[in-house]
Amino acid sequence: MAGLLTAAGIGGASAQPAPAPPAATTQAAPFTISGWSYERRGSDMHMFRCAQASCGAGSKVSYRYYTGGKQMTLDQFRAGQEQIIKALEQRTPGQRITLLGVDGDKGTAMPRMFKARRLTVTADGASEYQVSGLLIGGQGSASLISSARDEKASNDNYAKFAAAAKLVLAPKTR
Repeated sequence: MAGLLTAAGIGGASAQPAPAPPAATTQAAPFTISGWSYERRGSDMHMFRCAQASCGAGSKVSYRYYTGGKQMTLDQFRAGQEQIIKALEQRTPGQRITLLGVDGDKGTAMPRMFKARRLTVTADGASEYQVSGLLIGGQGSASLISSARDEKASNDNYAKFAAAAKLVLAPKTR
């Protein structure tokens, strides 16, 4: 599920079956957050898993960096999120995804930030909250997804990782 979601805002989503997830590796993380374990998934996905109670048992945050900044409006981001939701629901029959909100800046400050909050309820009634965001900065862009059983944990975890990713994406100063 994270493989398709991490492409939020970058390119389009399709309802095609996702390829098998790449094997995890133990390369060093570009940054660390206390209380989280890290694994590299494939050549470009960074996956963190909550390793303490304060971030919510089972919580995950994943992100990918992209070279270059992608110009996008908040309306384009929102439309992309709606397409992703449709694709994910088609991919998993019985799963319902509700878009809880879409936020983003309307200016040109770097890094630009867009985020969507979603609730996924599986066919068996299990629920998970996700925050899926796109950060566009002077040094590239990043897609970032936080998922947790609790909405507050998902939002809080997203904020921690977004702050770290923004530092990586910020324009270089002299």
